[in-house]
Amino acid sequence: MDTTDLVFALDIGTRKVVGLVARRCEANLRILDVELVEHSTRTMLDGQIHNINEVAKIVAQIKQSLEQRMGISLRQVGVAVAGRALKTERVRIERNISPDEEIGEEDVRNLELEAISSIIYDADHGFGHGDYYCVGYSVINYELDGAVIGSLPGHFGRLMSVEVIATFLPRVVLDSMLSVLRRAGLEIVSLTLEPIAAINVIIPQDIRCLNLALLDIGAGTSDIAMTKDGTIFAFGMVPEAGDEITEILCEKFILDFTTAERVKRAVTQCARVQFRDILGREHDIPSREIIEAIRPRVRKLAESVTAEIRELNKKTPHAVILVGGGSLTPLFETELAAAFPLDASNIGIRLPRMISGIEDATGGKINGPEMVTPLGICIMTARASGLQFIELSINGRQVQVLDMQQSLNVLSALIAAGVDKLRLYGRIGRAICCEVNDQLKVIKGEIGKPACVTINGEKADLTAKVVNGDRITFEEAKNGEDASAVIRDVIQEHVVHCTVNGTQIECAPQVLLNGFPAGLDTVLTDRVTIECSREVTAADALKNAGIDTGALQEREIVVMVNKEPRVLSQSNFQLMIDDKQAGLRSQVKEGSIIDFQPNKTAFYKVRDVVDIPPGGKNVTVVLNGQQYLIKGAPGKIFMNGQLVDPDEFLIDRAEILTRRGENVPPTVSQVLEHFSFRPDEQKGKLIKIIVDGRPGGFTTELSEGMEIMINFVERR
Repeated sequence: MDTTDLVFALDIGTRKVVGLVARRCEANLRILDVELVEHSTRTMLDGQIHNINEVAKIVAQIKQSLEQRMGISLRQVGVAVAGRALKTERVRIERNISPDEEIGEEDVRNLELEAISSIIYDADHGFGHGDYYCVGYSVINYELDGAVIGSLPGHFGRLMSVEVIATFLPRVVLDSMLSVLRRAGLEIVSLTLEPIAAINVIIPQDIRCLNLALLDIGAGTSDIAMTKDGTIFAFGMVPEAGDEITEILCEKFILDFTTAERVKRAVTQCARVQFRDILGREHDIPSREIIEAIRPRVRKLAESVTAEIRELNKKTPHAVILVGGGSLTPLFETELAAAFPLDASNIGIRLPRMISGIEDATGGKINGPEMVTPLGICIMTARASGLQFIELSINGRQVQVLDMQQSLNVLSALIAAGVDKLRLYGRIGRAICCEVNDQLKVIKGEIGKPACVTINGEKADLTAKVVNGDRITFEEAKNGEDASAVIRDVIQEHVVHCTVNGTQIECAPQVLLNGFPAGLDTVLTDRVTIECSREVTAADALKNAGIDTGALQEREIVVMVNKEPRVLSQSNFQLMIDDKQAGLRSQVKEGSIIDFQPNKTAFYKVRDVVDIPPGGKNVTVVLNGQQYLIKGAPGKIFMNGQLVDPDEFLIDRAEILTRRGENVPPTVSQVLEHFSFRPDEQKGKLIKIIVDGRPGGFTTELSEGMEIMINFVERR
């Protein structure tokens, strides 16, 4: 038989595995054969494979049966996974195009894959670290030059865009599927999500304008897909399905799981059901009694599904379409309608015969709602509308990764294969973090060396493109050295160089490491706290110069100078910084010159804190033809209310006031000190004073330029 156009699809479910072989025809897909095998034990739970070997045996059995009946060899297969632990992301992407070139099918396909890649390799989503696989996507809408359009191929424009909804599953879910297929000698060529497969065949594009919920109820999970406004806009999953109903029968009637499953199916076909429990007792019970026993659990399943649909849709949908074997559960449609509430006529089961483009050549084996999803998987495999895989060799290990076409490079392949990024990029050496005066400082470690990569034996970097069959090898990256530092390295801005008594020294303030004194060469460890003064003081400089400051005494005094406070130091030593008298707490700057004399004392006088106040206005007069300067009243300094000399020593807490000389006019009496005479010669005579030609006396006030004549005359 010619196998060129054959398609092999598998639906690996919680309760059973279905295999379909079909042939691509011009107008439809012809289903040639089907094989269905139920699990003999509970090797799968909630859509997740638990016993890989047992499931692989069933897959191999189905493959062998189909091969023998049809005389063919099956190597490639399309599969789907349930929505367990599913995550959904929505993204829109656009691309500029040439207005002179027709948009092709390949252009649209690449645009869709670029949208998916943007999610996978976006660090914010966290899907590109090998923990998740993209298992399917649906197009929400296309746009051409900003306008929504149903289909892009064949059109011309300048800007095309697509919005897709992509679904992701934990790597462990899909890896178990790949392990099963490898053990059965199969290679995966197409992958999708079960609700995507079902909705693509049950709800065609022309009715997606309605707000519909597709509910695929299997044995372990109830998968949900939502449509409205012409698109599939949301996916969801409830980890409850037909098995929960079966388990109720196990508990109610003490049955093993296989017997309970047979009883559940029989109640819709027979008026009474006969069975034997695990204690060997025979039962013959009316079906209606069994149905009533499961009603509470069916109601709970309906409520769980309803809650998830409402969460996705934010309201009750127009209708609910049921597929999957679990949709045949007694009472389910009734309880689902009541849970919304929704008219029961708007809830219905869709069967394979309602799928267009399918020709059944199996002799009636394709029937029942449980066959809808297998048919959907088969159709998507035939159309290559699922996600394809490529096989790579990574350090001798064969791995399969999603084919993102132009976006797949070495780094993408390694991440998708689960290689830890830390092995590709050398870890930066551990940094040292410390607090210096409440400010965080970081000493970085060395940068590591990246991995060495080859493709098919030739050296390459992580951005090199890879294709199917490439052999990738890489040597793990090398980590950088951890950081190392001493205290000097983190307080360098506080270290100054100065000269003390002619010797140049490096000077730092006192340093406390976690509260204890430490030197500049103390090795730092992570998360230590360092405290040091932001300024280097004279005391720090003297200590760094080896001078014992223990015997130095310095006393601070506070004086008020014209009501302004001044703090001064009195000491048993003399300290000069850059030729200015200073104290132990005075700041030392870069390049300062310090002169220290231990045997000289330093005490402050009044003149050290105040300027001598100016005197009053001077006046120039002429006495007996000779010019003289008469000084104004002198300025005055008071300490604690007493007039003091500028050379008086200061006392602590003294209040010092200065007062300039008053501008009081001088009198003739102040000029007499410049008038010389011999008293013995003038004895018995009278003194005669003439001021500017007029008679005057000792108290006559003088002003600038006045002429004074003084002489003695005989008494009359």
